[in-house]
Amino acid sequence: MKLSDLKNSYHSELKSLYSASEIDTLFFWIAEKIIGKPASILKLTHDEEWSDFEEKKLLFLFNLYELKNHKPVQYILGETEFYGMRFFVNESVLIPRPETEELIEWILNDDPNPQSKIIDIGTGSGCIPIILKRKIPSSDVYALDISEKALNTAKNNAEYHQTNIEFLKDNFLEMDFSNFPEFDIIVSNPPYISENEKPEMKDSVTDFEPNIALFVPDSDALIFYKRICELAELKLAPKGKIYVEINQYLALETVEIFNRTFSIVEIKKDISGNQRMICAHGLK
Repeated sequence: MKLSDLKNSYHSELKSLYSASEIDTLFFWIAEKIIGKPASILKLTHDEEWSDFEEKKLLFLFNLYELKNHKPVQYILGETEFYGMRFFVNESVLIPRPETEELIEWILNDDPNPQSKIIDIGTGSGCIPIILKRKIPSSDVYALDISEKALNTAKNNAEYHQTNIEFLKDNFLEMDFSNFPEFDIIVSNPPYISENEKPEMKDSVTDFEPNIALFVPDSDALIFYKRICELAELKLAPKGKIYVEINQYLALETVEIFNRTFSIVEIKKDISGNQRMICAHGLK
């Protein structure tokens, strides 16, 4: 059995879903995981016969079946790369996006206090607080999520990266903030997609990623940003800052919410040119 035979099967079965280059990337990512050799080596030897390969063939075919059914490759493999680091992911957490890397860069480029107190709201896989803790090692970092399964994934990632994070399970929209300390940084990539946007989204997102981390009611699409401002009024340090990802289609409305609470509200486009992030500071 040759690896190239399986690669041809992937191209044949997935050509209606992905470009040829995307299929190559997916195939060698999966092959690297199954065979345990770097993709660079596998690409050089994929036309050779593999004597012990037959037993691994079923794994390749099962993964192909999952890809055909729109399951994201990150969930198939149980991991992804984010900010140059390995993170475990599953269907209880969102797959981290490049836009979130840009949000983290914005925070770090603002040269935060080395002893900052930081909270990440809706932490999911824990990628934001883990990277901030590694980059600002003297900071105290908290991570909040409503999902026990998501928090278990985040805790696994924190342990893997040897980062000390305080994880909190609660419903952010209903919780009592009185026991919180003052925070220098409040960061969040909250749910912000209206239910009416759902039909326009890919099946790989709506069928597999946790809807609770994606969608908000059409009647109150900005509910999380309003609540973040309430938290800020109570628990943001005098020179503290808010950093959030936003729905590009509701950028002006989101800015208006923060303008009610803050004297300075900055909006930034992502690498694709979409209005994607807000930094707010200077409580009124």
